[in-house]
Amino acid sequence: MFAAAEQAANVALITAGGGVAVALIGALVELLRRQRNTIEEVRENVQEARDQVSNTHTTNLRDDLDDLREDVREVLRVLSQHTEEIGGLRDDLRQERRERLAVSDRLDDHITAV
Repeated sequence: MFAAAEQAANVALITAGGGVAVALIGALVELLRRQRNTIEEVRENVQEARDQVSNTHTTNLRDDLDDLREDVREVLRVLSQHTEEIGGLRDDLRQERRERLAVSDRLDDHITAV
């Protein structure tokens, strides 16, 4: 009788161990499936990033940016010159206006004096 109880306990232990093993294997499979999905998502994101930064033309991106920066600096230099020239034109117009008004005042004075 003691042997039958021991045998039953062993069967119960093996059955319980098998159930735990199946549960662990199931959990491991689920973990691996999630990791595979995450890795696939990362792979897609990396490919998208690679497509965005990949140089698909004959010139180097850094050289293009350096050229663009120099072009922008040249535009700013020209704008600065234009600003100075416009300021000079405004000064000329102010002076012309003052002279014209002075002539007009003298003409008015001359006409009223006559």
